[in-house]
Amino acid sequence: MIATVVNGRITELGGDKDHPYTNGFICRKMRSYPERVYDSKRILFPQVRDGGKGEGVFRRIDWDEAFDILVNRLTEIKKKHGGEAILPYSYAGNMGAVNRFAGYPFFNRMGTSRLDQTICSTTAGAGWEKQCGDIPGSPPEKALDADLIVCWGSNCKVTNIHFWQYVARAKKRGCRVLVIDPYCNVTGKSADIYQPVKPGGDVSLALGILKSLIERHSVAREYIKKETEGFDEFSDYLKNSDWQELVAQSGIKKERIEELAEFFCHSPRTFLRVGVGLTRNSRGGMAVRAIFSLAAALGLYGAGKGRGVLCFGGGFRGGKDELTCPTLAGGMTREVNMVELGNALTVLDPPVKGIFIYNSNPLSVNPDSSMVRKGLMREDLFTVVHEQVMTPTARYADLLLPATTFLENRDVYTTYGHFYLGVVEPVIPPVGEAMSNFDLFQNLALKMGFTDEPFKQSCDKRIVSYLKKLEGVPADISLSEVMEGGYILSTRANNTGSLFSDFQCKFQFSTSLSPIEPHIPCLVPGGECDDVDLQSKFPFLLITPPHKDLLNSTFGERYMDEIGELLIHPQDAAALGIIDGKSVIMENDRGWTTRTARLTEDTQRGLLVAEGIFWESGLAKNAINDLTSQRLADMGGGGTFHESRVRLSLAGL
Repeated sequence: MIATVVNGRITELGGDKDHPYTNGFICRKMRSYPERVYDSKRILFPQVRDGGKGEGVFRRIDWDEAFDILVNRLTEIKKKHGGEAILPYSYAGNMGAVNRFAGYPFFNRMGTSRLDQTICSTTAGAGWEKQCGDIPGSPPEKALDADLIVCWGSNCKVTNIHFWQYVARAKKRGCRVLVIDPYCNVTGKSADIYQPVKPGGDVSLALGILKSLIERHSVAREYIKKETEGFDEFSDYLKNSDWQELVAQSGIKKERIEELAEFFCHSPRTFLRVGVGLTRNSRGGMAVRAIFSLAAALGLYGAGKGRGVLCFGGGFRGGKDELTCPTLAGGMTREVNMVELGNALTVLDPPVKGIFIYNSNPLSVNPDSSMVRKGLMREDLFTVVHEQVMTPTARYADLLLPATTFLENRDVYTTYGHFYLGVVEPVIPPVGEAMSNFDLFQNLALKMGFTDEPFKQSCDKRIVSYLKKLEGVPADISLSEVMEGGYILSTRANNTGSLFSDFQCKFQFSTSLSPIEPHIPCLVPGGECDDVDLQSKFPFLLITPPHKDLLNSTFGERYMDEIGELLIHPQDAAALGIIDGKSVIMENDRGWTTRTARLTEDTQRGLLVAEGIFWESGLAKNAINDLTSQRLADMGGGGTFHESRVRLSLAGL
């Protein structure tokens, strides 16, 4: 990105036309990011709570007093209850590698509980690793030469707009676009073919397409023979699988699945873009395993133009220990899955006595928010929040600390969906008394008396140590070139060759036996979506995909008076007397929330779609994640945000 600064103030933010992927443009919500930098809700100085928890009433202090409070309270908790009574909580609110993981050396040295960072993409990553090992995906540029681009569970025009530039260019020369998703989002509306699927039904759809391809002898036999293992066992399973069950789980008729198989069969130059959203259910890991196996059976990992499979990228690997410094830990401490934060703050034994939150807004983004809220209300819980604006979580802080934005930080950014790396300069000095994650934890460590070498590092020194261990940095590129801000293309980017043969490995249709995971992609029972006992009590399925104006919960401060819309099929609405534009209530055993009804055939009957994580506010003391479950997905410990059952009614009745 390129920022324009006039008289020390950012006036404009746009894409860098010299960057191959950003290519001169960024999304609308990020173009207006400078508004967040200077927002009246920006936290500008350290503060201590001066009211009840959750009231958001604070008193200003200086940094010296803030550090004194931190040192005293953290030391006291560790002395009385042990280091594991302290829980660090963070995710990717800042995606610069240094600032994202800046707290890890400190918390390792403190001997605190460890956080398992699972809330976004770990299920998809576990599924990829199961079948593909550590190879990268295909560069997105390969889609330019495709005859068929499949966006499976990815609303690219909202969540991956820079990939859509390749889709648009490919469409102009005749490429067709297939979108597979539970509801017809803006990407689906731009597709040549939109195919609805049941939430959690992606496993059965992928297996059904594969079964049809095998029955008509239309798989890439030569590729399978050379670059895969275990296909015969997988093929035998599919031949004996029950079409009726495949149809029931996917919600798609056999004839339609066979039509899709025909479509794939006649499109050898297919580029498959898989979104992580389809993994946020109890069959999520199995879904990506099945889809990646379909890709392998079609030879999409092989050499040739227009063929490719992309989920994350994986352009650079390794080096994380240089950021997190695990050797500072005296031993293995307990691990808390971040998806289960509600339980961790309310029923975990021994209890959490202190939580240090940075890079995240857990009260909004975590499932089962009512449980998280209950935990944050505890008077015996010392809560530190390092944040940019007054989020719902920040209102519960005992100590509130001002954080910088990415525009005020020095850092290194690796790949996510592309294959370029870059080191960036801060655009402006920190606003007010804001402090970066890196500076906060380096200062805090020294004030705690930690003299270990990592706490003496400058930001640049940590970046350099990270880059030296990072796989994918070209050997002919000097570190000085990287540090001076040039864009570095990963050596792992493969635009022409075969992904598996180039990395001297093979795709695994059948993996080693596991006591909890099937060794081949197969049909497995569903979770809450398929729970017969819940269906009569809570007849509607609910999914919570991204909203075009929000980045997860980021930018929620712009919509404090909005509760968001709920997409409802007109026939479902008519049966309940629900009118377009009226407030409706969703509820289940975990909680309830309100939304504004929008009647549309873009969703299926029985499926409610609540786009976006709008904040709880004065209008609503709860939000969409009050309804979602702490239950984990089948692989990787990820969340099941798209697998909730609810009842629906008109508000005010």
